Amino acid sequence: MANLGPRPPARAAAGHRGGLPLSPVGLVGSFALTVALTGGTLLWATAQIAARAVSGAWLALPAASMLRVGYRVVAGPEDPAAAFGPEYASQLPGPTGFWTVFALLVGLLVAVSVRVLAWRSRRAAAAEPGSARWATKRDVRTLVVRRPEPGRLTLGHGPGGRLLAAEPGHSLLVLGPTQSGKTSGLAIPAILEWPGPVVATSVKNDLLAETLAARRERGTVWTYDPTGSVTGVPHAGWTPLVNCGTWSGALRTASWLTSAARDTRMQEAEFWYANAAKLLAPMLFAAATAGLTMTDVVRWIDLQEEDEVRLLLQAAGVEAAIAAAEASWGREQRTRSSVFTTAETILAAFADPAVATSAEQADIQPEQLLDGDAHSLYICAPLHEQDRLRPLFTALVQHVLVTAYEQAAVRGRLDPPLLLVLDEAANIAPLRDLAQVASTAAGLGIQLITVWQDRAQITARYGQHAGTVVNNHRAKLVLSGITDATTTGDIAQVIGDTEVVRHSTTVDAEGRTSATQATQTQMLASAAALRQLRPFEGVLVYGHLPPVALQLRRPARPPRTRRSEGATEPRGDVPDNRSTRPDARTRPRRQPLTKRSRR
Repeated sequence: MANLGPRPPARAAAGHRGGLPLSPVGLVGSFALTVALTGGTLLWATAQIAARAVSGAWLALPAASMLRVGYRVVAGPEDPAAAFGPEYASQLPGPTGFWTVFALLVGLLVAVSVRVLAWRSRRAAAAEPGSARWATKRDVRTLVVRRPEPGRLTLGHGPGGRLLAAEPGHSLLVLGPTQSGKTSGLAIPAILEWPGPVVATSVKNDLLAETLAARRERGTVWTYDPTGSVTGVPHAGWTPLVNCGTWSGALRTASWLTSAARDTRMQEAEFWYANAAKLLAPMLFAAATAGLTMTDVVRWIDLQEEDEVRLLLQAAGVEAAIAAAEASWGREQRTRSSVFTTAETILAAFADPAVATSAEQADIQPEQLLDGDAHSLYICAPLHEQDRLRPLFTALVQHVLVTAYEQAAVRGRLDPPLLLVLDEAANIAPLRDLAQVASTAAGLGIQLITVWQDRAQITARYGQHAGTVVNNHRAKLVLSGITDATTTGDIAQVIGDTEVVRHSTTVDAEGRTSATQATQTQMLASAAALRQLRPFEGVLVYGHLPPVALQLRRPARPPRTRRSEGATEPRGDVPDNRSTRPDARTRPRRQPLTKRSRR
């Protein structure tokens, strides 16, 4: 999807095939001759096999006589042996035996023809790798699972209704607006089925409501909701200072806070946020080593405090931290004022008493989250609070990831693996190094899912690195309802063009008929077709595989609702992914992606 230009116009390929003009009479005659030859051959083979089975000998039956025999069989099908004449009738079985052999031969001919056509189709696809096509059951065999498997992310139903799951640890990027099914059809089932620890960010209460009870049965659950937007659930506290007891930890935390708050659309902002991180790091370090809180850090920033911070840093005895603080304090007055103002913006959320109170305790410990049990951390962000809470959420997710990296470095891949679900990945907790996380997650034992509204969100957040973010996710899932033209255009081009053979017949003034064929190129799935996907339908682009028409799993419904949905007529000309053995949580439906073309 990354760095794609506009789609080239469809081209009409040469591929003209003609011959001597055929009149309608000639066409009918050719068809009749083909039918006669095929029928005669089948009758001759039937007689030979039947005679061998009955009398033990082959018939000395001349092939030239089969035209006459065929006429007699059609005229008297109730006694086919008589059609061969008295010299052969005694060696042939009765009508039941004869027609049984005939039916077996016809079935064998049909089966062989189907296999040959399928083989030729596969050879043609292999010979023309540039021609796009929908994935078949054979293409996705490495993704097929009989039921959800521990440690593998179940995606939905693919060709033939088979249940598909991503390979262990392969990152998934989801593009889909509201009501496309991404929460109830993907995120919720993934969290419910995951055998290990889970970290999930969300603006929707339904994700928490549908999974909280099940996750509590497996392990400890923390809900980080510093503004108290979710009621009826105990809220856990967390402070960025928990990771700032060392100078290196303070540097990392300051970088996380500033990178999340930075406006990626303004290149000149990089200078101010980099200097704000340099100012914040020693203050975070001073507060952590002295047992203070984020309220104290906010006060120091608001008052541009020096003396108190200097004394605490001197007591800690880390020269690098002291030098960083002195460098920030010694800047030219206007620059210093702008840096402090930037830092105020970054820490604005902690000016809220509710957030400040939440940061007075550190209930959430990533080491406990990753201790080998199926613990869960929910990060809840009301839509209207995303901007100001973004630095906190990003720092918390980064803290978990750093802990995972450290554990993987010592003990190898996390076992059980960590499921990281980043809903609204551009707004809640936008990781600055997301491209690296996506590419290395599999080796660390982390299953990453990032969810976006459209491609524009990724570009707005990551700018020129947006393509790398997309490419480093091995699996990309496009869901219904995307109306952004850039997104659907890019997706359609990634899915690719297919070559379609179109036949035409013309009749000239003298009544002579000529047949021609031409090869044209058209998109396998147009932007319009992608937009018209129905909820819970999608297209999966997975590694090197052809695009997969996918049906998300549906949540359990009351019986009446299920029956009404089952009455919906399928549409379109794409693979039917309805399963013959759907599990109790799913009911796949056919996916309309392309219109039927004349071929």
